Amino acid sequence: MKKSFLLALIIPVFLLGACRSSKPVAPTFYVLEFPTDRIPDEKPLTLPYSLEITDIDLHPAFATHQIAIREDQHEIRYFSHHEWAVRPEQSLTRYISDYFQNVKIFRHTDTRFWNIQSDYKLLTSIHQLEVIKDGNDYLAHLHVDIRLVMTKGAVVVVRHSADKTRLLERRDLNLFAGAINDMFFEELHFFARKILYEFSAE
Repeated sequence: MKKSFLLALIIPVFLLGACRSSKPVAPTFYVLEFPTDRIPDEKPLTLPYSLEITDIDLHPAFATHQIAIREDQHEIRYFSHHEWAVRPEQSLTRYISDYFQNVKIFRHTDTRFWNIQSDYKLLTSIHQLEVIKDGNDYLAHLHVDIRLVMTKGAVVVVRHSADKTRLLERRDLNLFAGAINDMFFEELHFFARKILYEFSAE
């Protein structure tokens, strides 16, 4: 009887100690950032205008630190221990600013103009930024719309839309972040070339 009583006391204490000793899983964080090693070699003529980079309009389902995975047409969930280090609309707004400041298409580029009105504004909407599960395959999905708008009159001068997916070699969110980074650069660069073509045709 005494032995049973002692065991009844000891076992819960032992289990409690085991639970306390187990460590929670530490989250892994991923970044989206302008790849400085991919600055284009060509040096276009600088347009004599100012450009304001506005904050990205990102669909609310993808606007948190959580990384979304789509497993069905109208069904998404979020990874538990994998997150964006910075919310995507913040990191990609900075990405765009870094791109245009490096390629120097416009005389002056900034995210805010305090004392003057910019000549043009760049508006970006991201409709999807997610992992897609397709059977045993995993794909990076980016659906983006970019517009160059004349500040006076809000006239859209150049527009570019892209809805792209890229197959990942394996289920690895570092590969996913890299694929989004690459696709965003490619579409931004294509958009910049459209701007130069539009202004050279004037």
